[in-house]
Amino acid sequence: MKPAISSGYFAMLDSYEMVKAFIEAGYYQTEINDIHFEKFMRKEDDVKAYRSFMDDLGFSIPQGHLIFMNAGNITSVDNTYAIDNLKRNLDVFYELGVKAAVLHYSNFGTDWDPIDQWFDVRIDALNKLIDYIKDTDIVICLENLSRVHDFDAGHLLKMCKAVDDKSHIGICLDTGHLNISKFGNQYDFIMQAGEYLKAMHVHDNKGEHDGLIGVACDSHMMPFDGGNVNFDDVRRGVKELNYQGIFSFELGNHTTPLEMKKIQAKYLLEIYNAYFAF
Repeated sequence: MKPAISSGYFAMLDSYEMVKAFIEAGYYQTEINDIHFEKFMRKEDDVKAYRSFMDDLGFSIPQGHLIFMNAGNITSVDNTYAIDNLKRNLDVFYELGVKAAVLHYSNFGTDWDPIDQWFDVRIDALNKLIDYIKDTDIVICLENLSRVHDFDAGHLLKMCKAVDDKSHIGICLDTGHLNISKFGNQYDFIMQAGEYLKAMHVHDNKGEHDGLIGVACDSHMMPFDGGNVNFDDVRRGVKELNYQGIFSFELGNHTTPLEMKKIQAKYLLEIYNAYFAF
């Protein structure tokens, strides 16, 4: 397991400066977000040159967050547009060396629908994407999204076990999403996901509050900064499972000045080394 921060943390920097900022803070890997790969999808920059730049610095991108919302939403009556976009996204991820490609399997508007309503549509789309990457080492990682169905890993495991080729499917635990699913237990989720757990988004929030649950509570705070995610359970789970993916902090402090972000990044690395590393 290695520490990382999702690249969107440095959204104010271009792809090259983002890498330099992470290295300055002590990180040598990241999860890449669309803010830093969309220009490669549009062919406005040379992805091979960027990969060479990273390789020369000893930096890597083992995890990437696939496009989402309407552009990448496979939960649709006609998801051809999303599947085509995701294939182009996976092409870029292959060139970048991404191994774990995190997927939002639905938009937030459909995460309350009965599982059976969209199950076959999702599996059909996943099979098409998996067939597209069958000759690569990329694993599509389903992120826990639903505040109703993803209170444990069972729903995601059901999808993982339903695809034709299980060597290219996995799970991403989002600790913040699980915390606002009302019944979620971080340790239980990790152990239930087991060998399918290939990616993580680590952040904090206050769970259900003021009668609200869901997106309004998904505040993407730093761990131990006023939220109530049980990070003891997270630490115990990744250690017992011997999780070998990246431990990627996914933070939402978008208005924080760049120099403060650099300081916070170093602080997060100290938190990781003191508390989560094994």
